[in-house]
Amino acid sequence: MGAVTFVSGALSSIASYSQEQQAYSAQMSAYQRSEQAYKQQLQLNADAANRAYTSEQQKLQGEFMKASQEAQNRLSQSLQAQGTVLASGRSGQSIGLLMSDAEREYGRDLANIAQNLTFARQDYFTGAEGIYQQQKSANNVAASNRMLKPTAPSSIGLVTGLAGAALGGISTYSSLKAPAATVPKPGSLESINKGIAQYSP
Repeated sequence: MGAVTFVSGALSSIASYSQEQQAYSAQMSAYQRSEQAYKQQLQLNADAANRAYTSEQQKLQGEFMKASQEAQNRLSQSLQAQGTVLASGRSGQSIGLLMSDAEREYGRDLANIAQNLTFARQDYFTGAEGIYQQQKSANNVAASNRMLKPTAPSSIGLVTGLAGAALGGISTYSSLKAPAATVPKPGSLESINKGIAQYSP
């Protein structure tokens, strides 16, 4: 009977441990899928950010190219204006004033071009910061959906269960074992009565 109790308890402990192992295996599979999805999402976020950065950089480069072309045009216009003044045949102070006017106008044009470039750079940095914050926010969302790594079941529970089953089997065996027969001591009343009964007709 003790052996049956032990086997029953042992099978129960093994079955429970096996179920824990199966559950852990399923959780690990889900965790690995979650990790793969998390890494893929991070890559998608990085790709989207890179495309946005590239777009902002191209926009800024376009502004610089536009400014360079405009500066060349203004320089050409200024030189033409000065050439026109020189070709007019004027002399003295009036020609000096006209030349100064052309130079001042060219200077104002360059200042406006530089200011526009400053605004374009500010827009670029603002856009880049916005892209970074969007990527960071998207990564945080991906991290919040990330599954925690499951903890492997401990074999201590199985060992404890088997030990408990063994102790239960021993206890059951001890409780069901027949008591040992007692032999009466010689000279005791019980011994004398047995002797009398042996020789009685």
